[in-house]
Amino acid sequence: MVHIDNITLVLVSPLRRAQQTYQQLWGGGLANEKRSGNTQSSCFTRTQSRTTSLLTEWDYGDYEGVTTKEILKTRPTWSLFGDNAPNGETVEQVSARCDAIIELIHNYQRGVDSQGNKTSVLRMPFTELELKQDTSLPTTQGAEAQAQVQAQAQAFVQENGSLANTKTIVTIPQSTVQRDVLIVAHGHFLRVFAARWLKMDGLMGRNFVLDTASVSVLGYEHTLEERVIKVWNQGNHLWKNQTRVG
Repeated sequence: MVHIDNITLVLVSPLRRAQQTYQQLWGGGLANEKRSGNTQSSCFTRTQSRTTSLLTEWDYGDYEGVTTKEILKTRPTWSLFGDNAPNGETVEQVSARCDAIIELIHNYQRGVDSQGNKTSVLRMPFTELELKQDTSLPTTQGAEAQAQVQAQAQAFVQENGSLANTKTIVTIPQSTVQRDVLIVAHGHFLRVFAARWLKMDGLMGRNFVLDTASVSVLGYEHTLEERVIKVWNQGNHLWKNQTRVG
């Protein structure tokens, strides 16, 4: 359903557990595929990866580090999706982060910028906090922003030879087949992400349960406008001899 050679962009949360998962993927079995007796590097050593704060887990505010069981002792009917967390993010704020990533993925797979114009490079989206903390990040919008991205890409290539190490720009492959995107993130965020992928309210993420280290595949049916879930919460790779290993 998804061939790893077609994954050309990896988006990773900056949180340690996501970074560790990505490093395990990068350095694990997938990094050394065997084809016809020859060992070749996988997509994890060939593709572009970007770390983005848009993929961080739902900010639990005052409930950070507190288990659901402990919260229910004082708030028996509490639900993160229905009640949010005091001094944390709302589901609407998490949904907004999901939407920014979904827009990036759609533009990447269609080979267009936010204005619908054909392009070979895209600007990474940033959180409001990132833009405030790093004044070097681009803040312009529309056609002006895309022109700025093109100029930055050309300058970076001239200086470094490629765009491999830039953090703010993504290169779109010429082949439309090789535009799959891998996301390494967190449970509650990804549940909201699935709901937003299906163009549903982020609250509906309560219906998409995710296990740790599971794999899901979101995609399309007939066109890039018909978003579907192809695989959800698949964890067969975590079991060996009927024992969970992850």
